Amino acid sequence: MLTRSSAPIRRPLHAQHRERIARRAWSRIDAALQRPCSYRHPAGRIRRIETHISVIYLAGRFAYKIKKPVDLGFVDFTDVAARQHDCNEEVRLNRRLARGLYLGVVPVVRLGRIFKVDAQGTPVEHAVRMKRFDDRQLFSRLLTRGELGVAQIDRVAERLAAFHRCASTIPPRSTLGTATFLRTQMETVLTSLEREAGTLVPAGVRQWCEREAARLAGHFEARRAGGFVRECHGDLHLDNIVRKGNDAILFDCIEFSDALRWIDVASDLAFPLMDLQAHGSDDLASALLNGWLQRTGDFGTLPALRFYVVYRALVRALVEVLKARGSFAADCLARARDYVACAARMASAQQPYLLLCHGYSGSGKSVASEALANRIGAIRLSSDTERKRQRAFAPPDHHALPAVAYSRKAIDSHYDALLAIARHMLEAGYPVLMDATFLKQRHRASFIELACVYDVPVFLLDFHTSARQLAERVRKRATDPGQSSDANAAVLVRQLANEEPLTPDEAALTVAFDTDVPLGAFQHATYWKPLLIRLHPDGALEHAVHSGTPHWQTSGWDATGCQRVA
Repeated sequence: MLTRSSAPIRRPLHAQHRERIARRAWSRIDAALQRPCSYRHPAGRIRRIETHISVIYLAGRFAYKIKKPVDLGFVDFTDVAARQHDCNEEVRLNRRLARGLYLGVVPVVRLGRIFKVDAQGTPVEHAVRMKRFDDRQLFSRLLTRGELGVAQIDRVAERLAAFHRCASTIPPRSTLGTATFLRTQMETVLTSLEREAGTLVPAGVRQWCEREAARLAGHFEARRAGGFVRECHGDLHLDNIVRKGNDAILFDCIEFSDALRWIDVASDLAFPLMDLQAHGSDDLASALLNGWLQRTGDFGTLPALRFYVVYRALVRALVEVLKARGSFAADCLARARDYVACAARMASAQQPYLLLCHGYSGSGKSVASEALANRIGAIRLSSDTERKRQRAFAPPDHHALPAVAYSRKAIDSHYDALLAIARHMLEAGYPVLMDATFLKQRHRASFIELACVYDVPVFLLDFHTSARQLAERVRKRATDPGQSSDANAAVLVRQLANEEPLTPDEAALTVAFDTDVPLGAFQHATYWKPLLIRLHPDGALEHAVHSGTPHWQTSGWDATGCQRVA
């Protein structure tokens, strides 16, 4: 049973008086902006949308957003100068990701008894002017209609990764992003939920949050020192992403609070991840995470990512609980329960595993493993991509590498680097899908040993096709400038001549897949059934796939792979 406080927020009398005066003058402007004659362009029927701190007027081809004269504690807009400053900041900050959408700040001018937008005269208010878009193209609406796919999600991953790489890295206050600050933010949300909604949040979730905040303190400080606390978006849920053609526009960032905007890039990424998961689209969440990691190489995000996802879910739950004070209370409280359920699911025990792709260049393992990773919620680590990443938090360079990069010493060194990344992933509790050839026994052995050290299941996925198909795929791939792989016909010949066959112990861990099939086959659970059965003989894993639950959110793994190696 949800309970919520009905006591008003007590503020000084002078503050309440100032707000009443500001609201009286502002209400006349609000009424004027709902009339088409207040605009200098055809406005048609005005549509008004109200939030906690703003009102948006959809007028013809444009949208105008003004700030409400409210003092909510975390923001004080009772002064007109403060509202104007926030409008300017909103345009400045949102142009980083949605330049074509944010047109500028325009004055609202009083002319006798009427008000005009963007007219000559002394401004009495200011509005953010935006291009109007079709709200049916919001990602939240697309998801509800079943129209949101991997292509749109991958575009968000691309845009977000590029944005995070270029975002400012010097916080305005030294406390932002510190372990103490993050712990306080989490505690504030939990306490607010307890005050507003009683026992909505299970005690186990609160305890998990407190333990994780303490356990990750050193990690938070290291991330901040490493420059990963940046000027981010801060409010990137699905209602703030819109499809425009083949592009995705990310808008309406947090402009009124440094504390909510200067965050670890992992926290920024966690918001859309959480929203997708809370709406039952774990496959799309996996595609977003893998797309972002492939473009940034920021695997250091993973240790605290679940903490941030839980935080984001609890924040959204709190927003819904507060919205329940008005109309549609039942719907708001139902959504709050869904967000809390998402937080509880993410805070539950996680069981990772390790999957090693095995096959020649052109065997189809990269295309197949990408589809598999999204289906089962694994983190896919691409050997070709990481080989071409020149520095941390940088996109891979797709230019061909010199021959020395493929010497025995260089290849061994590369597999050692991949092994270190895989180790960190397993330590963070994530399943790992290694996309590499693994044609040498020494490389396979080091990863199988890693799985045994962490007592997690390990399997080899042997992708194979005909020699003719191998040659044809390599030939086509060599002509694609966007490919990470440098494999050509000569490389394939060397692989065929120098492959080290699987040992009997390795063969016992191997699941074979014929990739001479239509590409669409990789998207179906039936293609992966041999692997799913091996992973979970009791059928729980197959059920998880059909129900859309990533495997790293299920429990009860058998370390079958390690037992067989031992």
